[in-house]
Amino acid sequence: MSQLLSPQAPSQRRPRPYVRYIAAALALCATTADAGPPRPEVVWAERQIVFWAEADTGAVHAVGIRQGVSEFGVLRAPQRRGVSQLSLDARNAVLTVWGDDAIYRYDAHNLRLLSRNETRIARAATQPHRWVE
Repeated sequence: MSQLLSPQAPSQRRPRPYVRYIAAALALCATTADAGPPRPEVVWAERQIVFWAEADTGAVHAVGIRQGVSEFGVLRAPQRRGVSQLSLDARNAVLTVWGDDAIYRYDAHNLRLLSRNETRIARAATQPHRWVE
């Protein structure tokens, strides 16, 4: 008789808390599965600028984050089709881009190309791989 007088029918019970955690974990797994590898990026905190690269096209974007988000430049090179890494020397304001064809150095203030070095990329590709047993 007490089951008949219960305010909630068995089909209307609240889900248990662990069911919510499992659902949230599954949703998170679904979104991270398509994320792919992280994109190369570096933050210039003093100037409130983020440099980020499209790993598959070779374009490097310069985005100001001081008062909202505003892109103020895109660095492209005709030979560069991919970017593996970015680094910033904040003291000298030099942005280094490791492209698939060369290593590029840009002035981080005005985004002008300072140098392009193919020798380090070519030398790295020809070095033999060492096997560790």
